[in-house]
Amino acid sequence: MRKICYLSLFLLLLLVPAVLAQSDSAATDVVNDSLTESDSTVVDTSMQSRLAATTEEPLYPMSEERRAKLISYSQFKNVWRFVEFFVSLGVLTLLLVTGFSAKIRDWAKIARKRFFIVWLFLIMFIVADYILSFPFHIYRSFIVENNYGFMSQTFMQWWGEDLLSLLIGCVIAIIPMWFFYWLVGKFRKWWLWFSIGAIPFAVFFIVIAPVMIAPLFNKFEPLKDKQLESEILTLASKAGIEGSDVFQVNASRQSTKISAYVTGLFGTKRIVLYDNLIDNFEYDEIKFVMGHEMGHYVMHHIWWGLLVAILFIAFALWMMNKTIHPVINRFKRPFRFDRLSDIASLPLVMIYLTIITFVFQPVTNGVSRIMERQADKYGMDITDVSGESAAIAFDKLSVFNLSDPDPHWLIEFWFYDHPALKKRMEFVRGYKP
Repeated sequence: MRKICYLSLFLLLLLVPAVLAQSDSAATDVVNDSLTESDSTVVDTSMQSRLAATTEEPLYPMSEERRAKLISYSQFKNVWRFVEFFVSLGVLTLLLVTGFSAKIRDWAKIARKRFFIVWLFLIMFIVADYILSFPFHIYRSFIVENNYGFMSQTFMQWWGEDLLSLLIGCVIAIIPMWFFYWLVGKFRKWWLWFSIGAIPFAVFFIVIAPVMIAPLFNKFEPLKDKQLESEILTLASKAGIEGSDVFQVNASRQSTKISAYVTGLFGTKRIVLYDNLIDNFEYDEIKFVMGHEMGHYVMHHIWWGLLVAILFIAFALWMMNKTIHPVINRFKRPFRFDRLSDIASLPLVMIYLTIITFVFQPVTNGVSRIMERQADKYGMDITDVSGESAAIAFDKLSVFNLSDPDPHWLIEFWFYDHPALKKRMEFVRGYKP
């Protein structure tokens, strides 16, 4: 879903995902980037028997070898955040200063009608960006994930799904792309109208993604463990989330990472558990994870996240509008366009917004961390599980996902949209519902 959201909201200018990453469901992953240190706590008898049925050495409790992997993977991710930022800027700059963006604008005019010119340009632009970024994309998303033992697919299986994501992005992104350039050519306060117009698109995407897009990548089926299903539905009823379906998804076909979420709006509400979560967590641990996710839904974090996203979009576009025109006038000859309303300006627009988003990440991530703490508290209140069970759930997530338990404060402040799980474990252990 992260890949789908990135590609399909590409022309929502990299900004809705910044905060809607926490609201592509009514609740974001309880996991994400900031997971906690391993306690090497004892595993339940039922878990021990389940693990004994496999021939592989269990990942939990964490071995010293696994801990070394965790440290290595976390250090790599910290470096890659900056590498990815500069690679994105480099690719966009190359498309801009070589005049290639202007060339594909001219090629797209074969379509004649404005809407289809914009669409053809968008497809060629996304494909060009994809090709130029592909070596870095393969390295980060396939090679590294495979080296650390997460990848469950062959290269061709991974690439097939990646191309499907690309296709979905090319289809969906035309709406915000066309809307953006139509507004720029019509209104002085186009940045305000675009921000308002982004609301129905984002809501529509949140509604249709669970039922139309996610099943293209994974199989969603009713929860096989009926006792667990009953406990989750009882929990959902207690939380006031009526009319939800509970699904398990075969996420293990792509990765060994663990997650769960509550997603959808109106008639598309669903509670989703990764099969990796079901296979490796005890009932109380799963109940806490789902209570956390239900907390996001009940406290309307999707709507608060959307509000923050829209405000941030408006701010970023306003800032861009104030500063981008002198740059266009100064470099209009190499750029081969002289106004923002020219669709060839797209890479310059993306450069501006990539930088603005990167610089202001602490703001949006800070809001997200507040919501995550609220959801942790709600999960403790509604599930009645012990603080130790909740802490073990976080601990397992850290071990299975190789997430940094105690990042440097600046890394957490700048990049983490969840609190570091060392802090979260300390909170749940000390919290009295």
